[in-house]
Amino acid sequence: MIDTGGSKPTETYQWLCADQQCKVLECFISKWNSQSVCSLWEVNQLSAAHDAQLAEATKRINAIISRLDKGNKDRNRKLSFVQFQNRHLLVWARYGAVGPNDDPKKVIKALGLKVPKRRK
Repeated sequence: MIDTGGSKPTETYQWLCADQQCKVLECFISKWNSQSVCSLWEVNQLSAAHDAQLAEATKRINAIISRLDKGNKDRNRKLSFVQFQNRHLLVWARYGAVGPNDDPKKVIKALGLKVPKRRK
């Protein structure tokens, strides 16, 4: 998990196609961070790395993302960036799929596993 200085680590996600036509993208907690909920960082101060042009572009992109997100009529999806071959794609993604990095109790429940009782 990435530590952003907050009280708890930021959850990172991985994406997968939920059907063979890839009409639905599912995201699940993973250490392999190939997905993120949309928005770009904005800066408090301009620099050579993030000048006025980039700051303005960032504000405009975030405004577009915000407008799209507000128009979302499906509460089960979030506007997201997914990464493939080091490039990003803007998608509507669903969250809540269970993956191998989830809490073991959650995986056991989702898979319906029979856990042996512990010996005393």
